[in-house]
Amino acid sequence: MDTNGIKTQITSNSMHFKTLQKQLKYQSAYDQSLSLWPVPYTTEYVPTRFGATHVVTCGPEDGEPMVLLHAMGFSSTVWHPNIQPLAQKYKVYAIDFIGDLNKSAPSILPANREACAEWLDEVTNALGVSSAVLGGISYGGFLAVNYAIHAPHKVNKLFLLSPASTFVPLYNTFIYRIIAMSAIPIKWHVLLFIKWLSKHQLNKALVNQFHAAFKYGTLSLRVPPGVYGDDEFHKLTMPILLLLGDQEVISDYNAAFQRATQLGIDLKAEVIPGTGHLLNLENPDIVNMKIQQFLCEEPF
Repeated sequence: MDTNGIKTQITSNSMHFKTLQKQLKYQSAYDQSLSLWPVPYTTEYVPTRFGATHVVTCGPEDGEPMVLLHAMGFSSTVWHPNIQPLAQKYKVYAIDFIGDLNKSAPSILPANREACAEWLDEVTNALGVSSAVLGGISYGGFLAVNYAIHAPHKVNKLFLLSPASTFVPLYNTFIYRIIAMSAIPIKWHVLLFIKWLSKHQLNKALVNQFHAAFKYGTLSLRVPPGVYGDDEFHKLTMPILLLLGDQEVISDYNAAFQRATQLGIDLKAEVIPGTGHLLNLENPDIVNMKIQQFLCEEPF
């Protein structure tokens, strides 16, 4: 295990990065983004049958466990604007999904939703986490709901930021754009995609990391985000917070809000004005406040 300022031991990731040189260039960009974290952290690799999973940990040793799942292509470093208030009370584990471009090193890729849940089971078990607060943004939100359906007894509370699909289908425009950007990952093309995804000026280091992921790596996600059925949502017994932006471009945020609030489960949904898909980066103050309010609420 390593601490701030010391690079995590390199674990070969030949499935996503064809050469060690490309992997090192990506990891350099990752480290630049991770240096944005305003709290002390440690990093480690957790062995699973799917490969070595990279985990960034922070917060008090005796804090209630919290697991964070990131947006596709951004890795766990996407949580840098939110980590300080979360790590004051919680022992936070930000986990790099092993099927995405990040520091995790897969040997096999999770091929379906069940395998995604089994992977997270293995990681949390290895970390000694029997139950936790679970949070996810974008694709990580889709994965978080998947895990909460799979193991509701292990999720105390669930917060979702702009979950990809999950409640409503993705727009075809988003699918076409992500495919085109992945096929031609030159910088202006990646920046064009980012500017379409968010109308806000995002952190330069994080944007550079996102570009490096597609420039040096090959995305090979085998489980696309999809819509969950009402019967699946009704398995969720924990309190849920859903935050959406009114500038969302990957799906119909209003339809997602309407469906989520009509499911008849313990779910509170809010639309944050003036924010888009990456709302935690665009307006971290309001997002942090909403999450903290949710975490402080006593369950019914």
